[in-house]
Amino acid sequence: MIETETESAAASSSTLQPATAHGWNRQQGACLIDADSDVEAVRTWLKEYRKRPRTLDSYRKEAERFLLWASLKRGKNLSDINRDDVLEYSDFLRNPDVSWCGPTRPRSHPDWKPFAKWSPHKHGLSESSCLQAQVILANLFRYLVEAGYLRHNPFALKRGRSPEARAIHDERLLEKETIDFLFNWLETLPAETEREKRHAERALWIISLYYYTAARLREIPAARMADMRLIRGNWWFRVTGKGDKEGLVPVPAALLAALQRYRGFLGLTPLPSPGETTPLVCSVYGEMAAISADSLYKIIKSIMKSAADDARACGHSQIAANLEHATTHWLRHSSASHQLEAGLPLLTVSQNLRHSQIETTRRYLHTEDDDRHQATVNWSKPGKRSREQ
Repeated sequence: MIETETESAAASSSTLQPATAHGWNRQQGACLIDADSDVEAVRTWLKEYRKRPRTLDSYRKEAERFLLWASLKRGKNLSDINRDDVLEYSDFLRNPDVSWCGPTRPRSHPDWKPFAKWSPHKHGLSESSCLQAQVILANLFRYLVEAGYLRHNPFALKRGRSPEARAIHDERLLEKETIDFLFNWLETLPAETEREKRHAERALWIISLYYYTAARLREIPAARMADMRLIRGNWWFRVTGKGDKEGLVPVPAALLAALQRYRGFLGLTPLPSPGETTPLVCSVYGEMAAISADSLYKIIKSIMKSAADDARACGHSQIAANLEHATTHWLRHSSASHQLEAGLPLLTVSQNLRHSQIETTRRYLHTEDDDRHQATVNWSKPGKRSREQ
C-alpha cells in the first residue's frame, strides 16, 4: 500500500502488496528525488499534491492499482513497463479479475480490494474513468522521467496521425466521452500555489457555466451573480442575448453545485442574493473584476488546448482532435445535443437555447440520423444470381 506522511505508518494487511524496485539502477547523478524503489518514487510524486486532498486520494488510488497490476500481473517494475503493458492495463481496467473486486472498504481493512464491485455483473471502470486513469498515470511517468528516476514514459507514445485523428466534427460537437474527459481533467489541474488555485477553480466554473447554460460567448461577461436567481423555489439564469432579449435558463443541480463551489472559493456566501453585482466570472487579478469576451475566448481556447495535449499524450487522438478545435460555441452545440439525447423534449431544449424557431433546435436531434444509419449500415449489393434463376 502507498502511504503518505499524513497517514498512519501501519500498512494494510491486504495480500495485494506491490513489489519494490530495489534492483532499479537510477541514472547516476541525474535523479532529482531520493527513491530506491517504485513505491518511494510514487510517494514523492504524491507529496506534490499533499495540499489537495481530493486530488491526492484520486492519484494515490490509480498509482496503487497500477503498481499492484505491474507487480502481480506482469512481474515488472516501473522501469520495465512498455507500451504493450499500457494497452494491456487499459483492457484490465475495463474488466479486472473478480478477485481484485469487492465492496467498498477503508484502505486499512483486511478485505480491501483495488476495485469496487458496484453490481453483480459490473466491476470494471467506465470509459471516462479509464481515460482519467491513463491521464493520471501519464502524469506520474512524466514526473518520474523529468526527475531522472525513469528513462521513458510509455503513456506518452502517440499513434500516427490517422484519419480518425484528423476527423473533426463539422457540426462542432463534443461527444459525451470528450465532455467526461474534460471535466475529469479539470478536477486534476495543478493548484499548489494561490495563482494556480485561482486559475483551476475559474477554469472548472467557466466550462461548467457555458456547458450547462448553453450560453453564447458574449452572454457571460456582462452577467452578474444576481442573474442567478430563485424564482418560485427554482433557480434560473437570466440571460441577455441577441438583440438585448432577456431569457431564463433553468439551472441544473450540477451547475448550482459548481456555482456554490466557485463562490466558496471566492469567499462569498454559497448562493447569490438579489442585487448582487459580483461578476459571474471574475478576473484572477484584482478584486472581483469582470473580464471581457475576448479574454474569456482566449481562456477557453487555452483550457481546451491543454486538455487536448494531455489527451494526446495518453493516446486518445480523437478526443484530442475534438478538444483542440473546441470553443464556447462547441459547448453550446454539445449542451443542446446532450439535452436531447437525455430525453428532454425538443420544445424545452429550444426554449433553453432561446431559439426563435424550433427548427433551429431540430438540427441537434441526431436520433433520426442514428436510426437511418442503423437501418443502412448492413446494406450491401445483391449477391450473384444463379444461372438456374
